[in-house]
Amino acid sequence: MAAISALIRKFRRKMPLRVQKGFRRIKFAFSKHSLWDHPEFVRYLQWLEQTQWWTKQQFEDYQTRQLVALIQHAYDNVPYYKRVFDQSRLKPGDIKSLPDLQKLPILTKDDVRKNLEDLVARNVDRSTLVYRTTSGSTGVPLGIYQDKETSYLRELAYVYRQRRWAGWKLGDPYLVLRGNAPPEEGSEGKPCLHSYNLQNNALFLSSYEMTEDNMFTYWKLIEEFKPKFVHGDSSSMEILSRFLKRNAIKNGTIRAIFLGSQTILPYQRKFIGEAFECPVYSRYGMTEKTTDAVDCEKHRGYHVGMEYGVFELLDQENNPIARTGTPGRVAGTGFDTFCMPLIRYATEDIAEFSPETCDCGRQSTLVTDFKGRLGELIFSKSGYIVPLSPVYASIHGGVMTRLREIKFIQEEPGKLMIRMILAPGSSQREVQEELLSDIYSKLDAREFNVTTDFVDEIPRGGRGKLGLLDQRLPVKLEHLETFGGNP
Repeated sequence: MAAISALIRKFRRKMPLRVQKGFRRIKFAFSKHSLWDHPEFVRYLQWLEQTQWWTKQQFEDYQTRQLVALIQHAYDNVPYYKRVFDQSRLKPGDIKSLPDLQKLPILTKDDVRKNLEDLVARNVDRSTLVYRTTSGSTGVPLGIYQDKETSYLRELAYVYRQRRWAGWKLGDPYLVLRGNAPPEEGSEGKPCLHSYNLQNNALFLSSYEMTEDNMFTYWKLIEEFKPKFVHGDSSSMEILSRFLKRNAIKNGTIRAIFLGSQTILPYQRKFIGEAFECPVYSRYGMTEKTTDAVDCEKHRGYHVGMEYGVFELLDQENNPIARTGTPGRVAGTGFDTFCMPLIRYATEDIAEFSPETCDCGRQSTLVTDFKGRLGELIFSKSGYIVPLSPVYASIHGGVMTRLREIKFIQEEPGKLMIRMILAPGSSQREVQEELLSDIYSKLDAREFNVTTDFVDEIPRGGRGKLGLLDQRLPVKLEHLETFGGNP
């Protein structure tokens, strides 16, 4: 029987995508889906559909109950937190409200690395856990333990709630462009340019192989597959968008694009939306599952997932920032991390609270934007820092469509290297002149010396992410004091 199943899979993979999609419809008409029909996923998604309309008071009451329970559990069952409480001369009863959370110290990535085993709850069956690693976008990947099933199912419930805001229905065909295209079942694990996931009705394209020829192949597959939605990282989607614009290719079926996995710049959102002529949604999340924030159909900012955990912004002294318009470092306490609690887990991501309320009617906390990581700031010759995003946004579309890929590199204060891959038929001299003109419209030439380097290939980072900036200078939280300084 196993041999027959393998032959069927091998035969199916050679079929055109439209035939494989038809095969999928027949299969799932008579069988259950491992995710969409899972009782926990269905129950949790239905609950999230209701809680999105909670009042601020309902959110606060829920968060307080969850936090108190998590704190008691951490004290009773997690050796690391028992030590933290004892050293801080605290008891679980001292944490009775959300403001009380700041009595506890923050948790850093280094803390997790040094205390990994002591962060795992002693009352958890280790066979139910899975070891996962982050992509290592800040340098070194971080390993953590998570529940194999519950955390996965609930995480996807949050993802699908946002997708429903764009009209997504379970089973709709969608395109995935982030990282490797996973090997298809029965393909012996060989890396591939593209693959089709029968169960989820998803076409995967590799972010590692985005040459000009391959992108023509990609677009033929997309036209054949006819996806209604796209899930991708911002750098890969920007590369594909440039390809569409310079070849005057029009999107025919894609209704919305969902971006995640890395910082999403306002320019990228606008550029990708123009290229595909559809709305662009974004999501802020992380492998560690401590915070979640997404933008809705009104696109007025990011709605914090209040059911997901406690979201904080911290100043350089690690004190919470409550006022709007002040950038701070993101810290989170996830509610579904009982197997390995991460309480006040501090990231390197920078954001600020919005002073507005969203027209959609949801009362969850609103974040204006995620401004990138500390490592996405650049230093002038005089030592002040400048966010790279407005500098990048100054490059006009005519230049962007003549580039396949672009990456900034800084090794010394006041010096910035721009590494690029030209699109076919583009003039290196013209691109360089126009690019530098745009860059210096934002950067003071007395403070920054910008050079260019045209190459044939730019190495990818973790999970196929290109990344905007390779910052080789140390950036510390106190540098936020000069964040956004006038270059």
